Amino acid sequence: MNKSLIMCGSALALVLAATSAFSADLPSRKAPPIPPPPPVGSWTGFYLGVNHGFGGGVVDANVGLLGVGIVTGATTTNRAEGFAGGVDAGYQYQFQNNLVVGLETDMQWTDLKAKHQATSIASTGVAGFSYADIDNHLQWFGTTRARVGYSFGQLLPYVTGGVAYGGNSAKGLLIASGAVLAGNNSQTTVGWAAGAGLEYALTSNLSTRIEYLYVQLPGVTGPAAGFAPLASPLLLGSFSTGAFGSHLIRTGLNWKFDSWALPSTGNCLALLTAPATVDWSGFYVGANGGYGGNVANAEVVLASTLPLASDTTTRNRTSGFQFGGGGGYNYRWSEHIFLGLETDAQWSGVRSSHQALVGPAALTDIGNGLDWFGTTRARVGWATGPTLTYATGGIAYGDIFARGLQVSGGVFSGATSQTKIGWTVGGGTEYALTPNLSLKAEYLYVDFSGVSGSVVGFIPPAAPVVGAFRTGTFVTHMTRLGLNWRFNAAPAAPVLAKY
Repeated sequence: MNKSLIMCGSALALVLAATSAFSADLPSRKAPPIPPPPPVGSWTGFYLGVNHGFGGGVVDANVGLLGVGIVTGATTTNRAEGFAGGVDAGYQYQFQNNLVVGLETDMQWTDLKAKHQATSIASTGVAGFSYADIDNHLQWFGTTRARVGYSFGQLLPYVTGGVAYGGNSAKGLLIASGAVLAGNNSQTTVGWAAGAGLEYALTSNLSTRIEYLYVQLPGVTGPAAGFAPLASPLLLGSFSTGAFGSHLIRTGLNWKFDSWALPSTGNCLALLTAPATVDWSGFYVGANGGYGGNVANAEVVLASTLPLASDTTTRNRTSGFQFGGGGGYNYRWSEHIFLGLETDAQWSGVRSSHQALVGPAALTDIGNGLDWFGTTRARVGWATGPTLTYATGGIAYGDIFARGLQVSGGVFSGATSQTKIGWTVGGGTEYALTPNLSLKAEYLYVDFSGVSGSVVGFIPPAAPVVGAFRTGTFVTHMTRLGLNWRFNAAPAAPVLAKY
């Protein structure tokens, strides 16, 4: 019995050994080891950059003068607008939870100014002549700000805020009802800045961004002098302006010294020729908002059969926000090229405004603006990775208004509102946040012809006179951000070559 058990055990051992040896010769069915995840980009490091933008705001000023037996003065309100450009530098650190904190400083040259120029000539002599040249100019500014953002890989949204400093100048010359007022000064002041932005890593070192920044600096004060021949030979006093607050929208490029690994890492040529990861074709709808402005010109001419006439010309700067929405369709022409058509409708607060009261007898209230506008444009875009960069152009249509009231040796006023047809051209970049949702940054140049209307005036002691006014072209530089929802969420597919 024991001998039988020993033989069975030996046979089982031989079978198991043979099975093990056979199994060792078979290919392994174990899953291959999981490769380590690709290196994740980090925003940590020092960077240098350049930027350029557009902005504007509203500036108030007051002048007070004292003389022998007379107290007089002037108050004005004007809109500011202009471009700004400069350099920036900073350092930021990305934590493991993707929170990014940093410190940035920049220095900017600007053409931001509130400016009003006007000349009014009436045939009633000195009392019918008035002239104004008012200028409040932010010549340069810098900021030092903290930044706090959250990294989505190549995309970094952030908020920012800190101290601002800049050189602010103010000057003015007013002639009305025989009185002359003048003053000027320049000062370096310290204020504050706050805003938000989006930064996108193009390559392992290069990133682009778009940013909104509100900068506020204290006003300027200085001496003023005047002359009122009918009351006092000399008037002395001072002037002061309100705070110079400017809304800025700017774009920029930053070079990061600590390179990082990205799916799109490579040189600029590799970036431009990388295959598109998003199919931009199909219908889409969206919403947007932005800021714009330029310079507006107007001329008012009054005439009658009597030997009386008045001619007033003005030049003011426009600025303001705009908001709206629209939709369009994109067609995929080739692997990288997309053709499209887009239309939008916008509410607009872009306008010029000048109000001035000089002494007790001279009043000016002039405005010119764009109440609403829309565009219908063709788009030609180049898709690479998750981005679509495009040029656009087409027709524009909108409601332009102009109004004016002036009291200086007489009284005259007029107003009109007209729908005009113009043209527009621009460009932008769209980035796919999800298969359906994309973020876009866009610049548009919009050009409309001017408006005209009738004016009624009264220059005592004559009877009322009737005339006309006309404005120059209404031009707006518009920078805006938007979100689009695409109904086609398919990933990009290879496109066969076209012959």
